[in-house]
Amino acid sequence: MEETILYQETNPYGSFGAFLEDDGKTIYLYLQSILNPEKPMRALWIQNRIPAPESRSENDIQTGRAPILCREEIVENSPIEPMEKDQIHLIWTEEGDGVALFYKEKLLAFLPPWAGLKSISGYSRYARQDTVTANPLGDPDHGVLAERIQKSREFWEFRSGTKSWKQIQSLRLDYLESKLDKHTKYWSADGGKFPHLAILQFLPKNVPQTVVYGTIGMSAQNMPTVELYHKEYQNFSRIEIVFAQKMIQDKETSESWVPNCIGEIIKYPWNMGKWFGDGHTITMPRRDPEALYLNFTHLFLTSHPRPAVVSEIGIVNPLSTQLFAENGQKINFLFAIPITEEEVHYIRSQGAKSFLNLLESKKLGWIHDPEREPVF
Repeated sequence: MEETILYQETNPYGSFGAFLEDDGKTIYLYLQSILNPEKPMRALWIQNRIPAPESRSENDIQTGRAPILCREEIVENSPIEPMEKDQIHLIWTEEGDGVALFYKEKLLAFLPPWAGLKSISGYSRYARQDTVTANPLGDPDHGVLAERIQKSREFWEFRSGTKSWKQIQSLRLDYLESKLDKHTKYWSADGGKFPHLAILQFLPKNVPQTVVYGTIGMSAQNMPTVELYHKEYQNFSRIEIVFAQKMIQDKETSESWVPNCIGEIIKYPWNMGKWFGDGHTITMPRRDPEALYLNFTHLFLTSHPRPAVVSEIGIVNPLSTQLFAENGQKINFLFAIPITEEEVHYIRSQGAKSFLNLLESKKLGWIHDPEREPVF
C-alpha cells in the first residue's frame, strides 16, 4: 500500500507543518520546520495498521520504512482500523514547535518541542513502554502534558478573539508611553500575518538627544526552545526589543534603517524555532549608514543595560520596572546594541557582563552612538 496523507496542517506562524501518514502498516505523525532546514523532521508513532508482530523486521528498518511497534510495546487491544479524516484535530503549542493530536475528541498523542532529546520521540496513547518512535502518554486527562495542552488551547482561544490584539497593544503601548512619552511614529511589522507586531518610535524628554524604538507584540506569545535551556522557562519566554540611538543630524536616515533592521528580526524566533535572550548576539540584517569608525556586524542583546552618558548626563534604563503579560508572565525588554566582529569574539570569550562593564567604563551603555570608537 502506498503512503497516504490523512491530514496536514501548518501552525499559525506559518513556520512548522504537521502531517499524519498511513503507510498501510503504521500511522505516524510528522513535524517539520518549513523555514529552517537545519531542524530535523520529527516522527511519532500513533498506531499500527496491522496486528502487532512479535519482533520488527530488519528489512523494514534498512529500507527506511516507518518502524512498526511490537506486541509487547503497545497496549492491549490497540486499534488497527484506518482513521477517519474528518475526525482528526490538532492543537499547536503556543510556541508553534509542538503539536497535540486529537481523534474523535480524544487525545491520541503529543509531539512536544523537546522531541528528539534524551530518547524522547513523543507521547502516544497506545504506547505501553518507551520505544524507538513513541513513549507512553500516560493519563490523557491529567498531569503535566494534559495541562500543557490545555494551556495551549486557552492561548489560541484568546488569540482568536476579535479584541485580543487591541488588549495586547494597549497594555504594552501604555507602559512604553508612561516611560518614554507619547510615541511619534508607528509601523506595522507583521506583514498582515500572525502574530500581530509593531515598531514604535519615541523621542523621550527625559532622554535628551536620543531616539528610542520599541517593539510591541513579541511578548504576546512564548518564544520556541526556551524550555530546553531554562527550567523556569516562563520567566524568559516573552520579550520585546528596544533600540536606542544617539540622535543624528539626519533623523530620516535613522528612520530608514533602524525600523527595517528590527523588522527583519522581529519574527525570527517563531520563523526559525529559536529564541532571543540576555547576552545573545545576532547578525545585523542591515548596516548602520551613520557608522563613522566601526563596522557594526551584530546586535548584542541585554536585559541589564548599563547607564549611558548623553551631553554629560548619565541616563539609566527607563524600562527597569516590571511589566507582565496578559497571562501573568514576565516581559523581558532586551536592549539591542550594535557591536563589531571583534566585540562579538570578546563577548564569547570573556562573557556579556565583562563587555557591559567595558561599555560603562567608556560612558557607553544602552544608547547606541554610531560615531563611537572601539571599547578596547
